[in-house]
Amino acid sequence: MKKSDTQSVYSRRGFLKQGVVAGAAMGMAGFPMMSSAQGSSKKKIKALYVTGGGYHDFKSQKKILTEGVSELIDVDWTIWHHDKANDLKAALSAKGWADPYDVVVYNICHAGESDEDYINSVVDVHKNGKPMVAVHCTMHSYHWKIGGGKKSKEDKEWNKLLGVVSLNHGPQGPAIAVRNADDKHDSYKPESGDWKTPKGELYNITKVYDTAKVLAHGNNGHADQPVVWINKYGKANVFGTTIGHHNETVQSKEFLKTIADGMVWAVAETAKA
Repeated sequence: MKKSDTQSVYSRRGFLKQGVVAGAAMGMAGFPMMSSAQGSSKKKIKALYVTGGGYHDFKSQKKILTEGVSELIDVDWTIWHHDKANDLKAALSAKGWADPYDVVVYNICHAGESDEDYINSVVDVHKNGKPMVAVHCTMHSYHWKIGGGKKSKEDKEWNKLLGVVSLNHGPQGPAIAVRNADDKHDSYKPESGDWKTPKGELYNITKVYDTAKVLAHGNNGHADQPVVWINKYGKANVFGTTIGHHNETVQSKEFLKTIADGMVWAVAETAKA
């Protein structure tokens, strides 16, 4: 996708950073930096970034992702970083916790959570209309300990919200070759078309719900799996990707644009309802 096409998608929805011009100073991941004189667009997304847990460098990624996405679209970020599951549970149990935000972006790894009532209360926030973006280990959170455990065939509310079920992943390290499955859907329009992650940890998807639409597949040389999709559950507009284990991948321009596209789509799609 050409830069002009990318800009038109964002500008139609009012979220494009103003002053994105050829020859501008380049910032992180090669995106043009915005000077204060250039200003910002009329619309700014208020986003809550929920992160923390094990097995990932969430401390670095919260900076990489939020700053990288902010170089593409106007975002007012609030970051909640909770490495302890009970701390996150307390935050997401507060009355009206999501009300100030246009979208919630989850990049968490809390597979051990077993409080089904709590999980379902978070699901209900989105079923009632709060847009959501789910990244990587979010797909391995909030369902392994529910309804009989990891091997249970029962449909879990968190999985139905995500639109997919994933119970494990392939080898860590091999790059993931990502190919577009739907060139017409503007929630996923990588500038370079098909692309490859610097490193990868490909999640195995055992089920895609009928409410979900797969937008991209990935192959690590061992398997082929859905890696980007959208889902509708209740009033929830959900954008999901299993890509994003390594910092090298999170800081790539393709990944950052994927998240920016997903945020814009989720917010704009909800606004249309």
